[in-house]
Amino acid sequence: MGVEESFPRHFFEAAGKAVAAFNNLKAAWMFIGAVPVATWGRVRATTDVDFAVSLDLLASSDLDREMDKAGFSKESGPVEIPGKRLILSKYTAPYAGGILGIDVFYTPGYDTGRFLQSALDRKVEVTFHGKSYWATSAEDLIVLKILAFRVRDLDDVATVLEKRFTELDWKHIHRWASALRIENLLTQVVAEYKKVAGIAGPMPWEKA
Repeated sequence: MGVEESFPRHFFEAAGKAVAAFNNLKAAWMFIGAVPVATWGRVRATTDVDFAVSLDLLASSDLDREMDKAGFSKESGPVEIPGKRLILSKYTAPYAGGILGIDVFYTPGYDTGRFLQSALDRKVEVTFHGKSYWATSAEDLIVLKILAFRVRDLDDVATVLEKRFTELDWKHIHRWASALRIENLLTQVVAEYKKVAGIAGPMPWEKA
């Protein structure tokens, strides 16, 4: 699957080095930020690269070592995002015009970790600049974005719904939203979208 080639070169240069580090650790990985948003919704500007990887916290020092060898600087981590049960390490990658952030999310024992591991099992191959990468599915992207629930994340969800609303596996989305205790947020977001889009009827996961 190819999408518009709208990311700057330094984005994928840094991403390629990070992927090599993950591969050295024999970790499964996928993009979970701007790349799947561009794939399933619309391209938007970004100042960082977000990954999920099949590593637990015991591997954090190994990840630090490989990222250092790739030329990245450690910023922080592993740290937990308050209230989200998401754990990540943050790195930076310099380029000619500035610094790019590299955020790497782990798959620990939390419910969010189990979700990320499930999402890694459902990852989808996408193509940019003639190279293939792994990205989260549209359904799992929506769950992640609603879990984060920032304005930018909700804008990202809206672009995916505009393009994919009738194609999505809504039962999968609703099942994980319930497991992560964000079902009310999902209902709120989808109800607002349906109102704006003029879509009547029950919630999509309630259909037979």
